[in-house]
Amino acid sequence: MKLRTLFLFAAGVVTGLMIAKKMSADDEAIVHGPQQTRSANPMMRAFSDRTSSFSDRATVRSLDAIRRARVAIRDRLAEQGYDEAAWS
Repeated sequence: MKLRTLFLFAAGVVTGLMIAKKMSADDEAIVHGPQQTRSANPMMRAFSDRTSSFSDRATVRSLDAIRRARVAIRDRLAEQGYDEAAWS
């Protein structure tokens, strides 16, 4: 009875070590990062470069618009003042 318990315990330890080894292994896609393949077609490369620059400019412009809107709202609220009763 005790020898069988020892074998079961040893099998559990070995199984646990094998699972821990698999869980601690690095994922190849994460270690090396995403692999980008460049298109051999020069037209596609030019199109993708232009598209990325266009999206970058659109992002900057949208952030600028958000900042301008926040400043305008802040200015309007500052001009109106506030009622002490609403804050107490």
